[in-house]
Amino acid sequence: MRSLLNILIFLLVSSVLHGQTALDTAVNFTVKDINGLTHHLNDYLEQDKIVVIDFFTITCGPCITYAPLINESYTHFGCNTSNVVFLGINWGADNAGVANFGDVCGVHYPEVSGTEGNGNNVAADYGIISYPTVILILPDSYIAEKYIWPPSTEHLDSIISAYGGIGGTCNTPVSCKDEIIGFNRILSLFPMPAQTLLTCTTSVFSPSSMEVYSLAGNLLIPGIKVLPSSSTLIPTENLSDGYYLIVLRSAEGTITDRKPFMVQNH
Repeated sequence: MRSLLNILIFLLVSSVLHGQTALDTAVNFTVKDINGLTHHLNDYLEQDKIVVIDFFTITCGPCITYAPLINESYTHFGCNTSNVVFLGINWGADNAGVANFGDVCGVHYPEVSGTEGNGNNVAADYGIISYPTVILILPDSYIAEKYIWPPSTEHLDSIISAYGGIGGTCNTPVSCKDEIIGFNRILSLFPMPAQTLLTCTTSVFSPSSMEVYSLAGNLLIPGIKVLPSSSTLIPTENLSDGYYLIVLRSAEGTITDRKPFMVQNH
């Protein structure tokens, strides 16, 4: 019995360790984001910035789930204009794949692809093998948080503020847009996991539309009509088991909300 308990404890500890970097001191890096801008870690640290890094892949369910929540925290801290800098470091994808991921998941903080932006090498230097892994680096290069879980908006905001992060105004079209379209939201998805049908309840105030995407960003079900004061039925019987993303668009075509869901037909 004691031997079995020791094995279980070992497996539990191993799984936790796999979700974090083993480093105490940050390794400097230079990366280029998908928009062609170069980022030097040490430059930010020398400016007395707190750096939050989201290590992610474009095909993992939790990455899609938490990406928009991390983006809300990025907005709360001024969209990299305060003393907090957010960077998304991808492993495995090219610029086009990461751009598609960011568009579908509503990511506006700088994202670096694995194959074209040097993300693969950075993930390797930090020993990241589980995604998403969110870490926090202080200006003295100390990795104060090796694995922030869950990386929800409330949890991130609390931790970053505890280390001296200062909230700021995100003076970008994104924040203004979010205020305007605040009522166009996905309220619930049922059942979860879905089988033949997924019922989606929304808070739209004018005719809108939804789309279903794969984790890789491929459009699978286009042009689902959404009407005010009604639930929308989405056919899922032809989808393979796994995670997907549903995207809500306004009548003008602007993405107003997105949520992941799971299909289990077999």
